Amino acid sequence: MKGRAPLPLRARAALGFGVTAMLLGGTLAALGYGVIRQQLIGEREDASIRQAYTNARIIRTGLRASDADVPRLLAGLQLRTGSSALLRRGDQWFASDVDTDRRQLPRALSERVESGHAAHQRVEIDGTPALVVGVPVMDAEAAYFHVVPLGDIERTLSRLAWSLGITGALATAVAGAVGVAVSGAVLRPLRHVADVARRIVRGDLHSRLSAKGDRDLSLLVASFNAMLDELQGRIDREARFASDVAHEVRGPLTALAAAVDVVDRRRDELPERAVVAVDALQEQVRSFNALVLDLLEISKFDAGAARLRLEPVDVTAFVRGALEEAGCGGVEIRSATNSATVPVDRRRLHQVLANLIQNAQVYAGGPTAVVIDAADGVVRIAIEDGGPGVPPGERAVIFARFARGSTSEGPDAPRGSGLGLPLVVEHAKLHGGRVWVEDAVGGGARFVVELPVGSP
Repeated sequence: MKGRAPLPLRARAALGFGVTAMLLGGTLAALGYGVIRQQLIGEREDASIRQAYTNARIIRTGLRASDADVPRLLAGLQLRTGSSALLRRGDQWFASDVDTDRRQLPRALSERVESGHAAHQRVEIDGTPALVVGVPVMDAEAAYFHVVPLGDIERTLSRLAWSLGITGALATAVAGAVGVAVSGAVLRPLRHVADVARRIVRGDLHSRLSAKGDRDLSLLVASFNAMLDELQGRIDREARFASDVAHEVRGPLTALAAAVDVVDRRRDELPERAVVAVDALQEQVRSFNALVLDLLEISKFDAGAARLRLEPVDVTAFVRGALEEAGCGGVEIRSATNSATVPVDRRRLHQVLANLIQNAQVYAGGPTAVVIDAADGVVRIAIEDGGPGVPPGERAVIFARFARGSTSEGPDAPRGSGLGLPLVVEHAKLHGGRVWVEDAVGGGARFVVELPVGSP
C-alpha cells in the first residue's frame, strides 16, 4: 500500500499555525469562560444568600406580632426582579406570587432546612436554572425559601461562549494566513536556490546565490556557492581532459589510419588471413576516428565554446540533400508547409540529420519517411522508421552519453559510440530547440527535432 503524499511545506506551516492558535485560543477561552461563569454565578449566589438571610430576619420580626399578616410580610420583602419567596408556617404555605409552588423546592434542601440548617442549591424550574436558598425561622416554627432565577446569567454566558467561539475561529484563520505568509518568507531563499539549481541544470554554471545581507543565510550561501565553484572546476577539468585526450589521440590515430590505408592498397599481395585482419583493423580505426571526432565536439559543448553560425535554410531542400548523401534518396518527405525557411547553423543541422538517419539505418533498417511541419513559431522535422521502436522507459535514457538502449545489448547487435543522439540534443539546445522520440503511426520510432523559426 502506497503511503499518502505529505502536504506541501506551506500548507503544513499554515496548518501548524492554525492548530496552535486554535488550541491556545480554545484553552484560554475555556479558562476565561470558566472564570467568568464562576464569578457571575458566585456573585449572584452570595447576593441571594445575603438577601435571603435579611428577608428571614424581617419575617421572624413580623411573625412575633400577634396579628401578623404573612401575605403582607411577603409582599413587603425586597426581591430581585423575577425572584419569589415561599414561607412555611406550621402546616401552611405562603408564596409571594401565584406562579411559585412549594413542589418546585428540591426535597433534600427542604429536609435540611426543616432540620434547622440553612442551605442553598441550584435547580431547574420549568427548564430555567434557578438558585433556591432556605433559611429556618426557629422562633416562629417557620422556614423561609428564596427562589432566584439564573436564566439571565446563562443567556449572558451563552452569548459570551458564541463570542469566544467566533473570536477563536477568526484567530485560527488569521494564524493560518500568518503561517502562509511566514512560510512564504522562509521559503523564498529556498526558491532562489531552486532557481539557481535549475539554471545550472540548463547549463548556466556561472549562476550563484546572493545572501543580500542576510547573516542567517550567509553560511548556506557560502557553502552552496563553494560547492558550485568546485563542481564547475571539476566539470572544466573533465572537459579539458576529454578534449586534450581526443587531441592527443587524433595524431597517432591519423598515422595509424594512413598506415592501414597503405597496407590496404597492397591487399592483393597479402595472404587471405591478413586481408581479414586489415579489414577489421580498418573498421575499428574508422569507428575510433568517429568517436574521437564526437568527443571533440562534445568537449566544445562542455567547455561552452560551441557557437552558432546562423543562415537561412530551406528545411525541405536541406533534408532532401541529407537523405541523398546518406543513400536514402528514395525516402518520402511529407511537408505540411510549402516553404519553411529557418535560421540555422548548416553544419550542426546537417550533423543532427546525419546522426538520426544513421541511427535509423543501424537500428531500424533505415528511415521510412520524414515529416516536416511548421506552426506556432517552430519547425518540426520528424524522422520515422519501421523498426522495433523505443520502449517508453528508454526514451530519455537513449539521449544520455554512451547509452545505446536495449537494442544494443545482444552479441550481434550493431555497435556505436553512444554519442550520436547526445550530440543531436546538444546541437538542438544550442539552437534553442529540443529533441524527443515517440511512437510512429503504424509502428516503429519517430525522432522529432523542434527548432525555433526565429533566432535562439
